[in-house]
Order: sequence, then C-alpha cells, then structure tokens
Amino acid sequence: MPFPVHPHMLRHGCGYALANAGHDTRALQAWLGHKNIQHTVRYTELAPDRFKNFWR
Repeated sequence: MPFPVHPHMLRHGCGYALANAGHDTRALQAWLGHKNIQHTVRYTELAPDRFKNFWR
C-alpha cells in the first residue's frame, strides 16, 4: 500500500462495504457498536445509489 494502513481503517472499509451492499442501517449500527445512529448514517451517505429504486 502506498500509505500506512491502520485497523480502524479496515473497520470503516467494512462499514462502507456493508452499507453499499444494502444492509439495514440499524443492523449496521448494532454490528459497528454505534450508540448514535448519526455515526452510522455517514456510511450510507456515500452510497445514494442504493436508494435509487427504493419506492419501486
């Protein structure tokens, strides 16, 4: 890797991957151990395409 990798970066990467795969935000919150849902919503904000056909 061209930059240092830290374990916490892997945690974030996993959170983004699960959000992009369409996993439930509340389930993701529990899995990551976030007390505040706003901390988990950050993972879904970068994946707006997952809501593209939400109402269909």
